[in-house]
Amino acid sequence: MFRGGLAFLGIGLIGLALGGCSGKSDSASGKLSFREQIARAQDETDPAYRARRLIVIGYRQGKAADRAGAVETLKSAWKDCGVISDAAARSNVWSLMAKVQAGLRNRSEARRAAAEALAAAEKIESAEGKVVALARVAEVQYLAVDRATAESTLQLVEKLAEKIDDPQGKTLSLCAIAEAYWKNNKQDQADRVLGAALDFANSLADLKKRCPTLAEIAAQQADLDRREAAIRTFESSLESARGIEDLYARAYVMGELAKKLSAAGFRAKAHEVLDQAESEAAKIPQPDLQRQALEKIRVLMGKLPKG
Repeated sequence: MFRGGLAFLGIGLIGLALGGCSGKSDSASGKLSFREQIARAQDETDPAYRARRLIVIGYRQGKAADRAGAVETLKSAWKDCGVISDAAARSNVWSLMAKVQAGLRNRSEARRAAAEALAAAEKIESAEGKVVALARVAEVQYLAVDRATAESTLQLVEKLAEKIDDPQGKTLSLCAIAEAYWKNNKQDQADRVLGAALDFANSLADLKKRCPTLAEIAAQQADLDRREAAIRTFESSLESARGIEDLYARAYVMGELAKKLSAAGFRAKAHEVLDQAESEAAKIPQPDLQRQALEKIRVLMGKLPKG
């Protein structure tokens, strides 16, 4: 799934700033030298994965004052970005390149990478995939181009999201747009989009679809530091789960809800939901389905942290 969102490309610039210096090993931390990291990255056969690794290394080199090394590493990554066949993967990696170039204050390269990310995103066939990729592009446009361009892109993707019929796809798309607005310092717009997502979720008559949709929105609210709103939305999701007539489906979606709660930091509440799910699972009349449901719930009870 795209969320997560939706954590942008799985990498934060602060985390990227860690690493050894130039060709020397960082003996204190036991980390590989940049030269060794680059050699390992270049052994990767998947150009998308290879490019991501090289971009990360290039950023670390730049932050470690190895400017010349960073330029060469990012040049190698640039070549890999251009040969990634999948449009979504290509857009994501170009977006990462733009973000890193902007972080290193290479404005011209950042703008070029953002343009490449946009061009790749526009070729994505899946409506949901296109919306999520374009939302990420808007994030890097804000950093590498200008605010007006980023806002124009987000207005476009909102219109595209309106046309998505699949409930999960529509919700994930709206969450991606909200996150992009948030990262572009448009918190009011992020709240507005999440409000639209909530209205849509609450309109779903099928409780088996409404419950996970609300949980996804709650998780996004938690990510955007809207903790009180997240709690209310999680409660609505739980209420929807309790209304599901099929006991096996009820226990299953409650288990999934518990995972979302735990990941969002509501660990005690996650275990409360698991206790309720276990009680529901025990009522399942079919022995095989009861066993499967109880096994799932009890595995989660042992797996999800309590503290």
